Amino acid sequence: MCERALIGPENISDCEKDRRRSFLDKLHEAVLLYVDMRHLEPTNPIEERRNLEWAVYYLLYRSACKQKGLSLMSPQDVYKKIPLLPEFLLPELRKILGISSDQFLLVAFDEIGMLYSRGQYFDLEVNDGRVRPYNDFFRILWELCLEDNVFFIVVGKSEGLSIHNYAISVSRVELTFIPLSPLEKHSIIEHLEKSSSSMFTGSPKVSQILCHQHFSTSELAELLLELTGGVPGLLVKAINYLLHCKLSQDHLLLSKESFWMIMNDSIATNYCVDPLLPRLSSLSETRQRLLKMLTLLALYHIRFELGELVHLSSTCDIFLFDLVTDMCFYRRLIVDENHHERYEVLIPKLLIRYIEQSVKNDRLEWLLLQTLKSQPVEFFYESKCRVFEGLVAIMFYLHFCYHPTDSLMFSILGQLSSVWKEMNLKFSSESTAYYMKSIHYTRSTSEIERTTFGINDWKEIVEEMLEFEKIYIPFEPTSRSPDILFKLHGRTSGQNLIVGIACKGRWSSNGIRWNEIVDEACKFLQPVHDQVLTVHPTLHCMLVIMSTKLSTSVATDLNHSSHCYSFGDRVAGDFRIPLNCELIILSESDVENFIGKDILSSLRSAFKSTDNPHSRSIGISTVQEMVLSLSKNI
Repeated sequence: MCERALIGPENISDCEKDRRRSFLDKLHEAVLLYVDMRHLEPTNPIEERRNLEWAVYYLLYRSACKQKGLSLMSPQDVYKKIPLLPEFLLPELRKILGISSDQFLLVAFDEIGMLYSRGQYFDLEVNDGRVRPYNDFFRILWELCLEDNVFFIVVGKSEGLSIHNYAISVSRVELTFIPLSPLEKHSIIEHLEKSSSSMFTGSPKVSQILCHQHFSTSELAELLLELTGGVPGLLVKAINYLLHCKLSQDHLLLSKESFWMIMNDSIATNYCVDPLLPRLSSLSETRQRLLKMLTLLALYHIRFELGELVHLSSTCDIFLFDLVTDMCFYRRLIVDENHHERYEVLIPKLLIRYIEQSVKNDRLEWLLLQTLKSQPVEFFYESKCRVFEGLVAIMFYLHFCYHPTDSLMFSILGQLSSVWKEMNLKFSSESTAYYMKSIHYTRSTSEIERTTFGINDWKEIVEEMLEFEKIYIPFEPTSRSPDILFKLHGRTSGQNLIVGIACKGRWSSNGIRWNEIVDEACKFLQPVHDQVLTVHPTLHCMLVIMSTKLSTSVATDLNHSSHCYSFGDRVAGDFRIPLNCELIILSESDVENFIGKDILSSLRSAFKSTDNPHSRSIGISTVQEMVLSLSKNI
């Protein structure tokens, strides 16, 4: 209500600009009436106790009196004074609130979900053999909206899209559905700089309390974004927790390290997610099974459309949008270059810390959540679908952790490479797949972009990023490196193996060509040899080309089989394999057996027309099949 502009088309007439300005001027003078639906209940007189319209009228009257601090008349007296007609109720509300007839009255109904449990106390209309209290409620609002200068805002967490779609089809009420979006960094900075805290003398701005010369508002905003995903409710709770810490420890000076030390504590996590605990603890078994599917959608950046449905059972469907809300997650609106609006599932890291406590026995869900938690803040806004390389990375990880001796893929690699055969393929402890800094031609050190590696930094990459038993994925698909990186240790000797996997999704009739394979080898094997292997003779390097389709010439030259090129071999007559290096090209059939024929077929269909498909083209059933396939590897 303090804004000075309305979002809309830029090319509008002067007349339209004046009209909007006039509307905003009136909006600045509007009065907000807050109505808590938790107080909705049957109300006397006795003959009207099952009348929802009368209960809503009395709740509006009661809320207005409470807001102004006035005493209440009894329900019987109000019933005699205010007939069940909008033209009598609204003037009475304006009189109580002290506003004129030409002022805007904004009425906000909160906790609309209470109608589900309270509806049984009222006589409601039956539609299609079912009682839907929301339809009766919106019909009441529609009649009130016939009066001038009144707006109704209805707020609810559950099944909002379902309620909206059914209400407009049955009740013929015009409803505007507004899905809330998370805040971005610049909005969080604005919030920190404009919000005050009465907990401190003089009510200083939050940024003045928590930030200082060596810790800027911008740095705090970025950390809060990474922690909360920009979800307003979690953001406010996290800031309040930091303010309480500052109040109890006046000497506290926040830094990136102290921020994470404070917020990683379970006390902080429970404090911030407290409003969501009743819903999280009461999720049905069916909803809990869908947790892995939603985590995959978030992890792989698979977008979905507003009206997309998920089958809960043979007789029950739910909008995916509503399912995300019911699971206490959030969604981010993505508008593509063709102005199509779609959404991505957002699972804030703060929420992950709470959920992971309850899924410790579900190793797959734990892995997916840990991988999601490892994504850097920039990846929040990376809308590129990463389903293929993400799926390969997690399957490799699961094979290393649970089935190194039973893995058909590991057996194939062992038959092709004597070095692979000598490696210890069992990870000693459960870790996760991690997103690492991308590799570009030059190292970036700007404040806006997180530091990246340069193509001459392979020694640092191997020493810092590949030291542990983890699967790494550069978080940019344009990285000058393979899509997946990991390091294996020898079983008996001091040999170690650096492995890169180039996931080449080829979804049309054009398969990967020899020049593309050579390019992948040149950007990985050659620099790793020159910068690392010449210094560490016990290290070996392997590049695995995992493509969904090979070109005719490549497949023919390889006799439609997987093949390994070792030291001294020439690839396509152009590239010579360096010392202690190997290049493995997997056949299409070996890739298909690893991923799964049905899953690969669905991905091929989805990616055929776009390099960034959404969930409807991939298919929710395919995502659920991925979950089952991954679960079998545990």
